[in-house]
Amino acid sequence: MGLALAVPWADGEALVYGLEYRGVSLGRYRIEAHSAPGGGWRFRGAFEGLAVARLLGFDLTLASRTGADLATRRFEKRIRSPVEGEIRLLAEVGEEVRALRYQNGRLVGRYRARTRPVWDDLSLVYHIRVQPRAGELAFLGLYGVVRGPLRALGTRRVEVPAGRFRARTFRFDEPAAFFELDLSEEARLPVRIVFGYGKERLIARLIRRE
Repeated sequence: MGLALAVPWADGEALVYGLEYRGVSLGRYRIEAHSAPGGGWRFRGAFEGLAVARLLGFDLTLASRTGADLATRRFEKRIRSPVEGEIRLLAEVGEEVRALRYQNGRLVGRYRARTRPVWDDLSLVYHIRVQPRAGELAFLGLYGVVRGPLRALGTRRVEVPAGRFRARTFRFDEPAAFFELDLSEEARLPVRIVFGYGKERLIARLIRRE
């Protein structure tokens, strides 16, 4: 089961972001962290769209269940766009990773991998908050487990709606998955998150912590 890690957030913490795609503001994205039995965590991301997002048919929901080590045990991702419709990924992690991918309600793919630990769009954010350093990792992509290095790119000044921060930047950049995080040095707040695959990017900028 593993020992619970000391974390820089409170049980029930909520982070509210402004979400942007190709320079267009889509709405607000809220990420919550709740402790789970056994020392693990449940993370959830919910989107509240502006009129333009509703018009385009865009939506995004993430739900992650982790162990005490913050590595993923279960993950669900649902993203809806005007181009591909609704894509849903369901992943369970036990002795191996087992994932199913649905498009518009129809099963279109699956994958298995004997890889542990693995992280997802949400658990990776919190993993870096606890252990902000470079290293090799495995990430739950839409089409398979993506392996590669998490790089530490140094510190910089970042300005978001919540204010100006001195932040450390981390990046995972592979053809099948992209993730970038600006983590404030003082409070280890994820002030800016960029995620996607290929050339597609969603950018989340922190508005407030609740």
